[in-house]
Amino acid sequence: MKKALNILLIIFIISVAGCSNNPVNSPESQNILLYQKQGLVDSLVGTCSVYLIRTYQLDTIDMSKFNNIKINLDAYTDGDLSNIYIYHLQNGSIKNILTLSGTTQINSTNSIIIPSPKINDIFFVRLTLFSSICTGQYFHLKLRDLSIYGD
Repeated sequence: MKKALNILLIIFIISVAGCSNNPVNSPESQNILLYQKQGLVDSLVGTCSVYLIRTYQLDTIDMSKFNNIKINLDAYTDGDLSNIYIYHLQNGSIKNILTLSGTTQINSTNSIIIPSPKINDIFFVRLTLFSSICTGQYFHLKLRDLSIYGD
């Protein structure tokens, strides 16, 4: 009898200890991967005498069901006038959803949350490399490990 009571007490303690005040998050409230490109997405190298622009088509990404978009990236530049844009086209005009400008924003940003454009469209990345300093050296802009999540 005492052994059975101890077993019931242990089962009760394990059951209560397994309960939590934090409810399990539903899949709708978690970050859902919409796009991912591991490794090098694109890079530019040039001198201060050139203004380099390169556009990379990501994919058709459905952001219509989400309130926010989380963008993770690894980027670097030493060109103080460089930019990284993520955009889509709407009626022939560019609609930026993300703009990172200069060394301060590009080198220090690895995750950003923005409002969702609420569309299902083709998205692009545009890299622009330029520097106001002209010492004859080469300047760099690189984008790696890009992930886009819906939240």
